[in-house]
Amino acid sequence: MGEIMAKYKDVSNWLREKIMDGTFAMNKKIPSENKLAEKFGYSRQTVRQAIGILVSEELLVRAQGSGTYVSRHAAKIRQPATKRIGVVITCPDDYIFPGIIHGIEDVLSREHYTMTLGITHNRYTDEENALRQMIANGVDGLIIESTKSALPNANGLLYREIFDRGIPVVFLNGYYYGLKESYVTMDDIEAGKIAAKALVSRGHKNIGGIFKSDDIQGIKRYEGVQAFMRDKQLALAENSVFWYTTEDIPYLFTGDFDTVLLSRFSGITGLVCYNDQIAASLVRLFTRHALSVPEDISVVSFDDSSLADTVSCGLTSVVYPSVGIGHNAAEIILKKLSDPACGDCIIMAPKLNERGSIRDLTVIGAAADTSIL
Repeated sequence: MGEIMAKYKDVSNWLREKIMDGTFAMNKKIPSENKLAEKFGYSRQTVRQAIGILVSEELLVRAQGSGTYVSRHAAKIRQPATKRIGVVITCPDDYIFPGIIHGIEDVLSREHYTMTLGITHNRYTDEENALRQMIANGVDGLIIESTKSALPNANGLLYREIFDRGIPVVFLNGYYYGLKESYVTMDDIEAGKIAAKALVSRGHKNIGGIFKSDDIQGIKRYEGVQAFMRDKQLALAENSVFWYTTEDIPYLFTGDFDTVLLSRFSGITGLVCYNDQIAASLVRLFTRHALSVPEDISVVSFDDSSLADTVSCGLTSVVYPSVGIGHNAAEIILKKLSDPACGDCIIMAPKLNERGSIRDLTVIGAAADTSIL
């Protein structure tokens, strides 16, 4: 009798462990009785008894004619505190992330928390893998830069599972539509207005832009530029706005698109760039074609990174408060751990760092508002 009890406990303990570490996720079907019996070398009756134990614990639910599934109740059973926070970012090579990570670590270390880092490369499959691994290894909370935040959330069911498990989440830079969770962002609409103002205040009226379409920051920065131009009764040069996605970046400045980009930006005197990386790449493109910044075209950008100083004239750029973003995100996640009802959101105000990439067309003797591109 004792041997039979040990057998069904072997099965029930194994199933319980796989449910708790996320291998068998909420609403997912567990292996059939036949497969479990084959795996353990036990009878189906022993396996059925083991499953019955977990059904009584409300970890599993039987669906007649369909099989046995992990219940919603199982997701709400929290693992012991780990003093570990998962941080998921899109790209470790992006210059804004060292500051964000520094800000997060500064706060977490003071409270004796450690950080586990996951990388998504702005790909949904990598986001899913990173999050599932963190759930399996155990984290108390998650700080996440959402993947392709301007597009529908491909991992909606996974996020629902995370919330059902009671794991608090803070989003960085953007957030998924329909998920009412805490977030920390820069005010990208205001940032767009600041960038447009930097050009308009120096006499530029024919203004174009290059923006990222699959991240919400690109959409909002464009929205801000549009709003400022309308307020000044000006129109953004619609034919001179170029949109790109994450997948386009490796190919955009190889030389193959030079003709397209130069054609798109002809007829403008000012250009708003999604970030310093894009701006610096465009300056190099212009240089290859004997055009200079700001004499031939003025450029304003976002992030105020180290790249802004690599351009000979220096890029005028909206400051991205990377350390503050990380600091605030860590503060909120710790607050949510002690107060699950916390729904704090922070939108940080941007400011402009002016350098030499904008030509002043208002001074006496400046060229008329036309472009030689």
